[in-house]
Formats: sequence, C-alpha cells, structure tokens
Amino acid sequence: MSSPTKTSIFITGATGYISGSVLERLLSHPKATEFEITSLVRSPEKAKIIQDKFGVNAVTGTHAEHDKLTQLAESADIVISVTDSDDISAIKAIMQGMKRRFDKTGIKPTLIHTSGTGFLTDDARGMYATDKVYHDSRPEEIESLPDTAFHRNVDLAIIDADNQGYLRALIVSPPLIFGMASGPLFEDGFSNRHSIQLPLLIKTSLARGQVGMVGEGKSIWNHVHVNDVADFYLVLLNRVLENPDNVPHGREGFYILEVGEHSWYDLGKGVAKAFSELGLSKSDEPATFTAEDIDKYIGNAMIAHLALGSNARGRGEQARALGWQPKYTTADLFASIKPEVQALA
Repeated sequence: MSSPTKTSIFITGATGYISGSVLERLLSHPKATEFEITSLVRSPEKAKIIQDKFGVNAVTGTHAEHDKLTQLAESADIVISVTDSDDISAIKAIMQGMKRRFDKTGIKPTLIHTSGTGFLTDDARGMYATDKVYHDSRPEEIESLPDTAFHRNVDLAIIDADNQGYLRALIVSPPLIFGMASGPLFEDGFSNRHSIQLPLLIKTSLARGQVGMVGEGKSIWNHVHVNDVADFYLVLLNRVLENPDNVPHGREGFYILEVGEHSWYDLGKGVAKAFSELGLSKSDEPATFTAEDIDKYIGNAMIAHLALGSNARGRGEQARALGWQPKYTTADLFASIKPEVQALA
C-alpha cells in the first residue's frame, strides 16, 4: 500500500523506449522524494536492478497477469500507462483497480495513457498527401474517427471510464518518435533506446540492400523527439499535482505531441543519403517496396502500409496550452537519421 504522505505512481513499464524516458524524469523530478514509484518488470534480473540501483518498487510480472495489474493500479494515485496501446484486456484490468480505489476513497485517481496518432491513419499507401488535419483541442474532430481506427477501442474504453466518473483520463498521442533515448537507465542497457518506425525503415532497408518507401512516399506524418515526449509527461504530472480539476480530461483530454511534419519520401531520402555516405548503398534515392519486399522484410502488409505509408496529420494545441515547450525540430529529425543508421547497421 502507498504511504499516506507520498504520491503513489504506478508506471506500467520501465524497460521501454518511452517508459524508460518517463521513468528517468520521475527519478530526477524535484519532488522525487515525495513519490512512491512502482513499476511492473518482466525480468526478475531487471526488477532487482531497478529496485536496488534506482529505488523503484519493482514488481516482477507481465501485462497478461491481470490480477496483478488490478492490484497495482488500486494502490496508485496516478497510473502512467506506457506499454501496449492496443491491449484492451490490460487496460480494463488497470481501470478495474482504479475503480476499486475510487469506490474506497471517493477520490479520483488519474490515468495517463499512451495512445498514438495511429488513430489518424488512412490507407494512402504512399500515393497521396491528405489535406485533413486533426486538432486535439477540438474533441468533435477526434470523435469523428471510426471506432475501428487504430488504438480507438482502448481510447474509447478509457473515455467511458472517465465519463463514469471514477478516474481522470489523459490520453497522450505521439506520432513518429525520433532520437535515441539516453540516461542512466539506457546507459546500463536496462531500457530500449530505439523507437519503432524509423528503425523499422532502417532495418528493412539494411536487409534489402536499398532504402525503400511505400508507394510514392507522398503521405505525411507528424514527428516528435523522445525527450520532448517524456518532458510532456512531466508537464501533465505537474499540472495534476497542482490542480487535477484544471487539466482537460476525458473527451477533452487528448494530447497530440508534434513538432512538424515529414513525407515518407523525404524521410526515405534522408535514410538513403545516410546509407550512401556510410557505404551501405550505392543509391541515395529510396525505391518503392514491392509486395515481395514487404512480405520478406516486414512480414505484414497492414503494418507496412500504416507505419510507413499512411497519412496521419495532427496539431498538438492542448499540450502547448498546458505549458509544453518542445525543444526539437524537423531539422533534428533529419540530423538524427545517420546516428540511428550507424547504431543499427
């Protein structure tokens, strides 16, 4: 059970790219001594490291152990969900614990959940750029999305729980995240340093021997640096600690994080340029993935089309209104490519 004099925080992971970055900031927070941090860790060895070296209450287990998730969530004032955005069973187990806490205390706990702008994706397959841009400050635009959109089933369940009044739901939706994560957790090899989409493009292109793109690479996505993402969790946390009722939540609690946009051709061109400079490819131009390429090197056409060929355009007005001040830009995205290639080659 949590201490009555401390804020109890349950973070659902610690070894991931986002979760490790957020945990780094929790541990270095000016009020860290006032936090009681608990994390669920799959590996007993890593659980021991995080507990002994970093002072985190590490519980060994997986997100398939729903009773454990429920118990840990029931013990927390704030739950930070930073693992699988599509695990509806896990999030229901977490919310069950939060409801039990509310029923016992009459005080709403806060759920900070990590979704993603995958819910904005279309089926462009790199063939066109959409003009449709979604604004997180306009709930009606988010609500216009189909219930079948990526991540949407989990997001809607969380909003329903907020509507029922037993928790306060804040949904963080980053797009393509770039930059290799850094800090003690990563230097020790404890947490994963790499994102998903850019490394997927790089690894696929390395295996193929030439940088690829889906279709003509015309589709557009937003991007944001991992440090800016993790910093926003602290902005949210601080606002919740100050006055949770002043933080937009529920249907008004979507927070798209973005600092700019790229086309998939431009990103592929940046990777191809790095490949050429490093002697990994003779061409500094991306070439369209064939269906055979996607099947051989990615293994899932739907994932390839969504992650590397769709449009997903949003504007992060809510985060900035709360005081988020991102430090990185589109230029930093392209500057990050060559070091990422070197790390993965």
